[in-house]
Amino acid sequence: MARRALFVLLAPALLVGCGSESDDSTVDAEPTTRVVESAYGEVEIPAEPQRIIADLMTVDYLTALGYDTNNVIGVFGLDFHASDEEHYLADELARDDLFDPGFPYEVDLEAVAAADPDLILLPFDQIDGAKGREKLAAIAPLVAVPTSEEDADGGRYGGTASFQDWRGTLRSYGELLDREDEAEAYIAETEAEIEELREEHADLIAGTEVVQAKSTPDYVAINPIETDLAALGSILLGELGFHEPAAVQDAEIDEWGSVDVSQENTTLLDGDLLFLEVREGSDRHEGSPLWGTLDVVQNDRVVTVGNHWQFGGAVGAREVLADIDETLTELAAS
Repeated sequence: MARRALFVLLAPALLVGCGSESDDSTVDAEPTTRVVESAYGEVEIPAEPQRIIADLMTVDYLTALGYDTNNVIGVFGLDFHASDEEHYLADELARDDLFDPGFPYEVDLEAVAAADPDLILLPFDQIDGAKGREKLAAIAPLVAVPTSEEDADGGRYGGTASFQDWRGTLRSYGELLDREDEAEAYIAETEAEIEELREEHADLIAGTEVVQAKSTPDYVAINPIETDLAALGSILLGELGFHEPAAVQDAEIDEWGSVDVSQENTTLLDGDLLFLEVREGSDRHEGSPLWGTLDVVQNDRVVTVGNHWQFGGAVGAREVLADIDETLTELAAS
């Protein structure tokens, strides 16, 4: 079970202004730092960070909370994500003053140091196990936002990933930034969207077998709905009440929580509806001679979606819901 991160603000020291011997008054000032609890213990950070290096998920959660993302000066993997002009955070990533320090597992430490950040902020699952984590923390305070308890079986993320529990992770960021109310309001509004969508298209959802998959230049795989390592999109499909074809339910799930789709078993992609994430313009799924024989292809029910179906947070969840709503509305009309 995911645990909520508890960020504890330790009692700040009062900054005392000393005057002459005859002046025994004290002057209270706002503390310039505070101590928070991260996944790796307590970290002292600026009270008001101005130069944050973050990852894509953090930008998502900060945006959901209404936080001023102009304080973010660098985004891990920026160039890769910004190359997708239709990325759901394209506006946030298009700033000219952002820089890319590389991905957390292959970070350019010299570039990070040169940027002089006052805080490095990202979810626990996006930095856990990275060899450069301690070196990053030596450059600037590093807060790895906890997302869940550690998986006793040594799972992929050492627990639930930040894009698998967007609610819990958003609450953690809300506590960190003193925006708990904003986090709860965003969750409540999204829950209302889910309920409205579920009620509006109840019959269509109940009668539609859906598959959610991804096609990359290297592989094609299904993101099953009923698995502990489900992607954001498949999790929301399950919450709405969708079911997969029996063949997908019976298929073997790999260590990544996916079902591999080879040219020989492309029929696993068949159903009433296919939400297909296409990465880097991949056409690998079309390479199978079975692709054109699928009912979902012949019935023109393949919906191309973005990477937020796999890797999205609180804002990504709403984008997924918007994709589903648009698709079901079109199906209902036809």
